Amino acid sequence: MDVIVLLVSLILLYKGNLTWVLFSLILLTTSFLNLGSNISEFLFTHNVSDSGLVLYLALCFYILKQNNFKLPKTPLSKYIKLFLLFLLVSIMVDLIFNGIDLLSIIKTSRHWIFLSCIWIFALIPEENIKKLIKYLLNALAIAAIITIIDFFFNVQLLGKEVKTEYLTPGFLIERAAIPSVLIIFFILLLFSKHFKFELKIKYFYIFIFSTVLITSMIRSLFLATVLGILLVYILQEKLKLKNLFAGIILILVLIFLVTTNPIIQERFSEGLRDVQTFDLTSNVQGNFSLRILQMAERFYYVSQSFQRVLFGVGNITEQNFPYVFTIGLRDEFGMVTQLDTADIAWSLLFLRLGFLGTIIYVIYYVNLLIRFYKLRLISPLSITMFVYLFITITIISFASSDIASGQFWLFPILIYYQIKKTI
Repeated sequence: MDVIVLLVSLILLYKGNLTWVLFSLILLTTSFLNLGSNISEFLFTHNVSDSGLVLYLALCFYILKQNNFKLPKTPLSKYIKLFLLFLLVSIMVDLIFNGIDLLSIIKTSRHWIFLSCIWIFALIPEENIKKLIKYLLNALAIAAIITIIDFFFNVQLLGKEVKTEYLTPGFLIERAAIPSVLIIFFILLLFSKHFKFELKIKYFYIFIFSTVLITSMIRSLFLATVLGILLVYILQEKLKLKNLFAGIILILVLIFLVTTNPIIQERFSEGLRDVQTFDLTSNVQGNFSLRILQMAERFYYVSQSFQRVLFGVGNITEQNFPYVFTIGLRDEFGMVTQLDTADIAWSLLFLRLGFLGTIIYVIYYVNLLIRFYKLRLISPLSITMFVYLFITITIISFASSDIASGQFWLFPILIYYQIKKTI
């Protein structure tokens, strides 16, 4: 499927249809908005995100050719240049001192190529990004409807069974598929003043997005959404009473569903108990404990070597790394995943970048946060993206590894240039 999308997108790129190319790029780098897997068996086994990388490289060539291969000047480049310089030094250390082959380096670090979008996306016309936002809103709505139907009617439109897990005796928990985190961004955007929809249309989008969040029972996404809605309203300069009322009603409805549905209530109660009983010397009791203890274990390992403090373990592949960690997600063979864990970003950042690289990366992240905050009075997009990035690094990063990959920045950078082009 992804190969077909790639080929069609390359044809569209040749014809100059940048909006659909950008849309396809987001689909391929988010596993079709989380409707599918990142592993594709179509024609040959490969990562769907690699199809996105091929499309991105083709887009780069097309855009640069249109602009006589001149890179634009952008204030964002300072910290990205510093981070890319760090990556280059890290790669040289791997090649010269660690004996890591070039193929392993390509496998583990190719996703950072997407960071070059700070130059490429500055050359994308405003109209293309504006249309992309609408396309993604409707695509996420379709994905949400498919997920809801799949969950409530068990028709398996997604081609896979609904997840099940036992939390406590007497509770069999059925959860819907995990939605794309972009749903949170669009929920927040719907509560801003960006879209000029009728209220009933706006509430329809909010309803289906909220339903997906609740049925997935991902507590971090729920908490991030509630906090995000509150922050969006606080940061809006002119707040309409009807919009504030709608936000309060949604939050109350979400809280009501959590506190009255026994299954959802147990899911959140288990998380609360996990936090209340947590300490670094205890055994793993739940997801929160698992992630924090996993991060602590990786943090300690990195701190024991000066080279690892600077560069982490570098670009060694999962298969070639020794079995040293005992806490974390387990693979299909029951072995603890050593490096490429997907349930917390900080473990991955510490291991791959070391403390030095992580600090440089966080500085870049905070710099972009500050830029969106300064633009908050210019556009509702600024407020929304600021809140989205804030809740991502403070909440979602402890339940997902999204921010530890280069493709995470494709959408935020597009939004940044959309705002800058309207000033």
